[in-house]
Amino acid sequence: MAQRYAALMGALVADAASMGTHWIYSPERVKTLTDLPHFPFIEPDASHYEGVDSYYAHDKLTAGELTAYGEWLALYIRLLANPDVDTHSIQQQVLDYFGPGGEFVGYIDSPTQALLLSLFSLPPEDWPEDSGCDDDQNTALCAVPALVALKHSSEKLEQEIERIVGITHQNDIAISSAKAFASALNEALRSRRMEPVLNVLKIKSEPKTQDLIEQVRVLSGDVNDLKHVLSIVNQANHLTDSIPMAAWILKNSESYTEAIIKNILVSGDSCGRGIIVGALAGACYGFGDDKGIPISWITTLQCGEAIAEDIEVLLKVAIG
Repeated sequence: MAQRYAALMGALVADAASMGTHWIYSPERVKTLTDLPHFPFIEPDASHYEGVDSYYAHDKLTAGELTAYGEWLALYIRLLANPDVDTHSIQQQVLDYFGPGGEFVGYIDSPTQALLLSLFSLPPEDWPEDSGCDDDQNTALCAVPALVALKHSSEKLEQEIERIVGITHQNDIAISSAKAFASALNEALRSRRMEPVLNVLKIKSEPKTQDLIEQVRVLSGDVNDLKHVLSIVNQANHLTDSIPMAAWILKNSESYTEAIIKNILVSGDSCGRGIIVGALAGACYGFGDDKGIPISWITTLQCGEAIAEDIEVLLKVAIG
């Protein structure tokens, strides 16, 4: 139970830790921000984004808050604690939370926008269960840590991934990537060893992602640096880049903190990758000590107590 808790909290903390530099596509710029007080939990600042390739999206957030990636995972944690929750109920809750007048404050990405528009355009009784758009971005992975935490059988887990991820994404790469991530996370919970985790992630991924994971994993010596990795994959939010980049980060890190800082320094969609990196590192390294999730980072997470209570409810459902 503790490892599944660490996987969920690891993903959420990684998202919040990455928020202050999210979508700065310049490792050089991000590196200059590491000396700021309280890094990595820094306030979003428009001046940090000036003069480099970037997109400043989090002007409404403060340090320690979740981006939409973390908010999606937190919502799935709450919704999936009801073992009988149906697809239409999830769609309604998504509309209520992310739609106009909902609790969510912040940037809404393109697959979420597409889903909201689709739901708005039809009466609830006509909502299709496969309401997702043709999109291969990182949002497709947000449900996976919550689904894995429920300890489904392999067959049931695949069915639930197709159902839940299909609400937001009707895309072969998105679905296959979610299944690969789920398999890797189950391996992390089983073995707590990163090498077999990355082997599973590679084997279960679709062919292009497999090839890119292998290319970045075999790097060594002088070419095993970010500059060379960026000649193979980039920092954008498409899964065929994010999963190989996450694999490189995890292979070259020996603790949760090192993995999250390295993920931030890669720059780009660090929050999207943070769901992958944070969940797998959390599952492998746990809490505290030299390698685990720092307790001070957990206490920095805004609404952390409420999130912890929601996680405990979800995990009790899995035990039951």
